[in-house]
Amino acid sequence: MRAPARALALTLLCVAGSARATSDDPSALARSVGEKFAAECGAGHVDAVLALYREDARVAYPGAGETATNRAELRALVKTTCVAGQPPLRLLGYRAVWVDPAHTVIASLGDWSVSGTGPDGKTVTTPVRATEVLVKTPQGWLYVVDHASIGVPPALPQPPPPPRPAR
Repeated sequence: MRAPARALALTLLCVAGSARATSDDPSALARSVGEKFAAECGAGHVDAVLALYREDARVAYPGAGETATNRAELRALVKTTCVAGQPPLRLLGYRAVWVDPAHTVIASLGDWSVSGTGPDGKTVTTPVRATEVLVKTPQGWLYVVDHASIGVPPALPQPPPPPRPAR
């Protein structure tokens, strides 16, 4: 095999190996869908966001009553949530596992944040947690369950109690 052909073959093996590594990593797969969600939602592309959900998906977003159990409810929810120009969601990371031995279902925990300007003009960053179930379909990985909630900030450290008086 000549040197250019050998280099091409090695390159193809490396690319195939990295594709396999990603396809075998449920956290990387969940992250790739999350990144698509963040980009499309941030741009206000409602139909592109809907394309990330299976037809029978169940969804709960952070606001009271923001749930969807059918496509019409999901469209309304996405339309009010994914508006161009709103503070962007920032994906921090995913921890995911395979649910089945065939690697067709992923259960994941996603960590996100959203920043905006508070009433005092200062930047406020809010943690968002997502519990998701993704299913492999002919159209790619789709959400079948997506439950996002506002994370509670960690408690501030408390000062130590005052010393007890000696008896």
